Amino acid sequence: MKKTLKTLANISLITMMVIVTKPIMADTASASSAPNIVLVLADDMSWFDVGAYHQAIDYAPKNAITPNIDKIAEEGMMFTRSFTATAMCAVTRQQLYTGIYPVRNGAYGNHTRVYDGVKSAVHYFRDIGYRVGLAGKGHIFPKQAFPFERVGKENKGPDGESSFGIEQTRKFMARNKNQPFFLVVASANPHGPWNRGDIKQYPKDKLEIPVFLNDTPGLRHRLSQYLAEVTDLDREVGLLEAEIEKLGIKNETIFIFTSEQGSSLPFGKWTNYDSGLQTAFIIRWPNNISAGTSSEAMIEYVDVIPTLTDLVQSTVPENLDGKSFKPVLLGQESEHKEYVYGIQTSMNVHEGAPYPIRSIRGKHFKLIHNLMSDGKFSNVITQNPWFKDEIRAERKINKQNYSRYVKRPEFEFYDIVNDPFEQDNLIDQPQYKDQVAVLKDNLSAWMVQQGDLGIETELSVCERKGFSHRRCR
Repeated sequence: MKKTLKTLANISLITMMVIVTKPIMADTASASSAPNIVLVLADDMSWFDVGAYHQAIDYAPKNAITPNIDKIAEEGMMFTRSFTATAMCAVTRQQLYTGIYPVRNGAYGNHTRVYDGVKSAVHYFRDIGYRVGLAGKGHIFPKQAFPFERVGKENKGPDGESSFGIEQTRKFMARNKNQPFFLVVASANPHGPWNRGDIKQYPKDKLEIPVFLNDTPGLRHRLSQYLAEVTDLDREVGLLEAEIEKLGIKNETIFIFTSEQGSSLPFGKWTNYDSGLQTAFIIRWPNNISAGTSSEAMIEYVDVIPTLTDLVQSTVPENLDGKSFKPVLLGQESEHKEYVYGIQTSMNVHEGAPYPIRSIRGKHFKLIHNLMSDGKFSNVITQNPWFKDEIRAERKINKQNYSRYVKRPEFEFYDIVNDPFEQDNLIDQPQYKDQVAVLKDNLSAWMVQQGDLGIETELSVCERKGFSHRRCR
């Protein structure tokens, strides 16, 4: 197995070296010719916990209070089908910054590292004259692949004006007006522990509970704490907006808000359900992207960097997995991708065990392949006393909501148009035989193209660790 993986790693390395040595853009950017870019990245936030999505999606639970993010949507374009390939922090960020899916970039497991020679947004934009900064959460390895100028440090404590260092962020944005900047603001909200924000804004008895969660007092308490941090995140977006207005650069700035992956409640983070892989994605660029618009085009995080280079310089780096959706943003196209893909590696998650998951989603149907379905899916949620109490309570009333979270069949197949929260597994229904076969074939072809060996890839995740992780010692 190690010999095979080493061969694949060498092939990937050769591919990445092509990326390093290939010139990307000849011209450099100046303040008069290139827009600034501000990308706000939430941390463990479900896509439907943005007020703007409540109006656009009838089945979205309508809880969140997010007036500042909603304002960005009113002034820009909101995507209703945006996805990450992995509902896990470090893996999501590294695919977002590189434009390459997890297995092919090398960082497919929790806290793992990309291959030597892989380039990121820092290289692409620094090479054309941008200052490229990161405020807040890192979780990206190794440093030479992501040489951001560190602007503000992560603050996960309950105190402080922001969770990412707003004072340093303000200074970065205001510095050197003759040079455009690309700033990633990686908030620590609403990642646990939920210790920021005002839970009084979310009375427990007023909350709308998603269908995939059990309506219990314990769940309502946790949801209230989580939503308080969502609103605190929205307040942080307001701080950034105020600084943009103060500097007078709103019309010259591409502003993106995106939610990373689903929350750490069941069926969100660490899963391949849409509650985990789907993301909020809102983009504003005054006088370029039509205000108050929405798109159903399917986009992925690997598409973001090629789209931004295309918007800025009409050039896309070669050898990426991502594809520019600039034509969608400019109203020239309404579609982007036929399928989006998912991969979950659970072996090195805290309290995790080997449980590889792969998925493929089209516009109407979705297939999930649990490659080691004989085992039990586990993580910090399943080992939490609260969850264990919920499982015991569920058994007493003969429900199986959380039981199916930990024990799953090999294949799951969903009609995501009529069943958007994936409650009814149709894999055994004969009328869907053809649709299942098409999705299986396309998923297998994608895995081959990525060099993904499935179970073997899962069991080799510790070879890719970014630091001494307790699951990989």
